[in-house]
Amino acid sequence: MVKIIAIAIISIAIIIPHARASDGHGLARVPAGSFNRGSNDGKPDERPVRQIEMPGFGMMTRLVTEGQYQRCVSSGRCTPARYDDGACLVWAGRGFDRVTVPGNLRGENLPVVCVTWQQARAYCASVGMRLPTEAEWEYAALGGARMVKYSWGNDAPSGSRCALSRLHPVGSFAPNGYGLYDMTGNAWEWTADFYAADHYETSESVNPRGPSAGYYRVIRGGGWYSGPSELRIQNRHWFSAPSAEVSVGFRCVK
Repeated sequence: MVKIIAIAIISIAIIIPHARASDGHGLARVPAGSFNRGSNDGKPDERPVRQIEMPGFGMMTRLVTEGQYQRCVSSGRCTPARYDDGACLVWAGRGFDRVTVPGNLRGENLPVVCVTWQQARAYCASVGMRLPTEAEWEYAALGGARMVKYSWGNDAPSGSRCALSRLHPVGSFAPNGYGLYDMTGNAWEWTADFYAADHYETSESVNPRGPSAGYYRVIRGGGWYSGPSELRIQNRHWFSAPSAEVSVGFRCVK
């Protein structure tokens, strides 16, 4: 995470109001199908490119917001996000600093960030859902396209697709072909899977799950201060599950 940048998704999308989860979460239907996972032009852990078969599933159209998460905290089903206790991390160039999160990164309709993997998983369970697998996330982010770099296509982020230094309200920009917002940029998204650099070499080709053990969990999609290479749909990244960071949020699937 090296540059301060967030992405406006501009593709024309078909919003599919398939179902509703609790607390106002809209779900989009991601149909069964196949996709080419990974990239030969990216990092070594994105290879080999393989055709992956996926079942259909429902995914939250938007990232979970701070307001939605706080209502879960107020109900006693979730623990507080790490905004105010000095435990939230931010990349400072050569390492992470611990911060109290400023007001410009907080708001009812902004993506909730500064939540650990365990907190994200607990929230999803509280609404009868779960975190997506890494394969589900990449398949959904493509929005029905066979191979694109970003949610809007292959053009690198610039100009109207960039907004500096802050989070944006969920759903501020156009969704992808499955009706999913912010699959590129705004906040990184926790997935269910452990990270392994060689996972693509050994995984199944039908609805693959992540490794059975590990320390880091996969995050995908890039955040509000990610550079273009990190914002690619195929980019794989990871973070410590017990840690919270100012650009890492989540959405759920069922």
